[in-house]
Parts: sequence; C-alpha cells; structure tokens
Amino acid sequence: MLGDALGAIRHGADVHLVRVQADVGPGFPRFTIVGLPDSSVSEAKARVRSAFHHAGLPFPKGRITLNLQPASLKKQGSWLDLAMAVAILRASATPPIPRDETVFVGELALDGTIVPQQGLSAIGLRMRDEGLSSLCVSADQSLPWPFDDMFQISRTSNLADVAVMLRQNQVRGVVSSSRSAKRVAEDRRAPLLCGHQVEQRLLAICAAGRHSLLLVGSPGVGKTTLADSLSYLLPDLTEEHALEVAAWQEITNPTYAFSLRPPVRRPHHSVSQRSLLGGGRFGMPGEATLAHHGVLLLDEMLEFSHAAINALREPMDTGVIECTVNGKLTRFPASFQLIATANPCPCGYRGYGDCSCAELDVRRYWMRCPGPILDRIDMVHHVNRQTNVGQRGDPLDTWAEKVRKARTLLQGGSSVLTNDAKHLLWRTCERLHASERDRAKVAALATTIAALDGRQEVSSPDIEEAIAWRRPGSLSPSRNAAT
Repeated sequence: MLGDALGAIRHGADVHLVRVQADVGPGFPRFTIVGLPDSSVSEAKARVRSAFHHAGLPFPKGRITLNLQPASLKKQGSWLDLAMAVAILRASATPPIPRDETVFVGELALDGTIVPQQGLSAIGLRMRDEGLSSLCVSADQSLPWPFDDMFQISRTSNLADVAVMLRQNQVRGVVSSSRSAKRVAEDRRAPLLCGHQVEQRLLAICAAGRHSLLLVGSPGVGKTTLADSLSYLLPDLTEEHALEVAAWQEITNPTYAFSLRPPVRRPHHSVSQRSLLGGGRFGMPGEATLAHHGVLLLDEMLEFSHAAINALREPMDTGVIECTVNGKLTRFPASFQLIATANPCPCGYRGYGDCSCAELDVRRYWMRCPGPILDRIDMVHHVNRQTNVGQRGDPLDTWAEKVRKARTLLQGGSSVLTNDAKHLLWRTCERLHASERDRAKVAALATTIAALDGRQEVSSPDIEEAIAWRRPGSLSPSRNAAT
C-alpha cells in the first residue's frame, strides 16, 4: 500500500518542502530510502523503527521503500523523521488513513518522543507562500507568535499520539499555542545623550527615511555612541519583516529569540569580504544579510579592508547579494541601513586639534574607502565636541514618536515638491555639477525632512537642509562659492 506525508528541510538559505512517499508491500523485510538522502537521513531508519517499537505501534514486516520527492534534491538533517513515520503509518494502516496537506516537522528519539527543531521561521514562510495552513510539531516546540494566526498548529509529544490523531482525522484543528514565543514588551532604555541637539535631528532624519550615514570625528567625540543610539529611534518591524529576519538569523544562531526589533550587526573591522557578504561552500549568510531590515554598523569604517567595503556597492543600491554556491546562483537579501564612523586621519585629530599626519598619509587613509561607496552614503556629518556644550535636545522618546509618524507619511507616498523647491534643487545641482544620484538623494532627504516635520509638501528650506546633510564637503554652496 502507498502512503505519503509532507515534510520540510533547510539547506542554509533555502527551504524545501519534501513529500515523503511510502510503499509497504510483501517480500523479504527491507527498509530502503531513496531520493538522495545523506547519512543523517539514512540513519532515520533506525530511529523510526525504534520509535514504532517503543510507541507500541506495529512496524510493517514487509518491504518498505521511502521516496523523498523531489528525488533530485539532496536531503540532509533529521527534519524528515516525523514525516517518514507518518508516511509509513498511512501506508500500513487498516482502514486507510485519509491524506491531508499537513506539514510534519520533528526528529524522532528512540523512545518515540518527538524532539523539537530549531529555526522554523523559514519553513513557516515557505508554507505560507505555498498556501499550506496546517503544521504538526513537537509539544515542546517554540514558535514565533505570528504562527498562531498563520497556521493550524498540532502539537504532539510522541509518535503514539500522532497515530491516534491520524486515525481520528484530528491532525487539522488540534491547535495549541502554549509553546509559542509570546509577544512581550521589550525593555528599551534610551541612551544618554548630553546635548547633541543637532545630532538628534540628524539621527531622526536617518531613522525616518532609512538613510545611510557617515559620522566623522576625533576619538572620544561620541561617534559610536551616536551610531548606537539610532537603533532606539527605529520603529518596530512588521510581523512579515520580523519573520524574514528570524529566518536568516536562525541559520547562524539557532537559539535566536523572535523579536520585532530591527537587527543591528556590528562586524569587527578585521571581517573578511566573504564574512561580510556571505556565500562559501555551504551558502551561509554574511553580516549584510543578517542586517536585513536593520542596521549594518561599521565602526571605524576606514580600518576595514578595501575589498570588504568595496563589495557593498551593489547591495547598497539593490538590497540583494548575488553569489555562486556550489555552482548555483544564490540570492541573499541585504536591505540594510549602513551607519559608519571614521576618524578624519590616521591619528584622529585633523581639524580637531594637533594633527601629526602628513597630507599623503591622510589621502592614503581615505583611499581605503572607495569614492563610489562615499557617493552612495546619503548623509555625512562631522561631529564637533564644542557644539554639544550647553545644548539640550528633546528626549529621544519624542524623536522616536516623530520618526514613527514620519514613516507613516512616507509610506503613503503622497509627498510633493513645490515649484520653488524643484527650481532650487535643479539650480544647485547644476551649479555644483552634481550627479543624478546626488539629485535623487537630495530629493529623498528633503522628503524625509518634510515628513519628520509632519508635512507632505517639500519646500525650499527642506532642500537647503538636505543639501547641507548630503555632503558638506562637495554639495555645500558655501564651499562652491569659495572655490
């Protein structure tokens, strides 16, 4: 007789649904698994046989053949144990057990207990894309809370309980969310920023429009503190984006706790190009992908290797990283917000105090960051310690609320530039010989500034402020006039 069950496997970044087909027939007792199983899948024969015995279930005595479909896909891991057992139960049951589209995910212990698996967010997203709505997992399985609304979740402790549910046709509808990761209020303490009134507005603009930012300043001036403060102003992710983040985070951190907060990745400056972008033999995601829908913070950016920084060109434009893994084109999402800090020179005090660096050393220092990368950074700000004295900015909670409202306005997409603003933008860019990228980024910054102030109409002062933030060294009208 024939029986089948749906399971799922994950190969690094890829998730595949696997249909396990079981054929139980007469003949010399033999248990065969076909469909490109690796050793961990082939070893499931011993786990399944022992689980049947300890669960008090009769194991078929004839010839058993399991086919893992699609047969051309390499299968690995223990995710298919439960699906294999269910397929055998359906193939050997009398009377026959009705077939359904429930996805069974779990590893079988020798005593028949269903062992929970780590990293089910990606499988849930794939099930949703395929239109599947029923999931069977271990009673101890922890799941993100959006799963409770997305699927009918059946939880079982052992294989014997699964057999009872199958015979009673109760796999669908046996719902329990007792082990779902509950949504809790996350304790976010506002960082202490003494003064920094100008920088607070800068960070709010950056957070509202997800603009990239470079902070330049001497050692100890507060660049890293400001960069870290940005995450406090970012609004929570949608459940959809949070699940995407969890799906990638769980690849490198199986114990990742589901959260709506945007991820913040801070790679060390010694990170390699592959670690930053991902790929390799097993197709592991890099720091840029782990910062998807969040922040990629490059502290002391000019200390990173030239190759690593230069490799961020395409991801900053497209939000996607394309690489070849085992001869196959693989795409990693990388829609991150780049925040970087840098010293003005090797010693760190050029323009801020006594600098001992030669002009050639300073040029070599900045050559570590390619010009195309600097051109892709939306905002550049020179942090000055003296501007912080005696200034008292608004509480960060106030700025966070403004950012949230600005995001709502920007998502509406109804912002328009006034005729005066269009004329000022065109005239300034023509006079400074600005590129089309400069023109587009200034317009985007001005739109964000207007939204942060609660306006959908972009005026000339918004354009002027955007030009000042865009590139003080290259787009500043005062510098152009001086030269």
